[in-house]
Amino acid sequence: MFKKKKINLDANGFTLIEIMISITLLTVVLLGLISGYMNCLRLNEMSKSTTVATEDARRVLEQMRSDAITTLSDITSVDWTAWAGANGLNSLGSEQIAVGYIDRDGTGDALDDDPLEVAIVVSWQDGERLRNLILSSLITVR
Repeated sequence: MFKKKKINLDANGFTLIEIMISITLLTVVLLGLISGYMNCLRLNEMSKSTTVATEDARRVLEQMRSDAITTLSDITSVDWTAWAGANGLNSLGSEQIAVGYIDRDGTGDALDDDPLEVAIVVSWQDGERLRNLILSSLITVR
């Protein structure tokens, strides 16, 4: 009356198509993770370079502030690019530090202003790109 169905125990496992689809999905996911990891490494290196450049500009600015004891010409008479190179502020690739003075009163001479507005520009090579950081501040005689 009733027929018993035999269960085929030999049909366990995955088919070739299922394995290929799972390998393809795994490859896509791994490539996405590797790409994200590489982007994080690049951003980390860029952040590190920006921090070093900011610290270098801050050191120049602090030296200017400590030199402004009696007159602002104590600051403007110094070659700050040479000072930065002599004090090891060139650890980034092709790093250059330039200092400019901004004329605030419109007379055409920035060096007669008090307070003196100083702009420190740090430029460096980051891979194939040229990066710039500008730090600006006002300095007066203490």
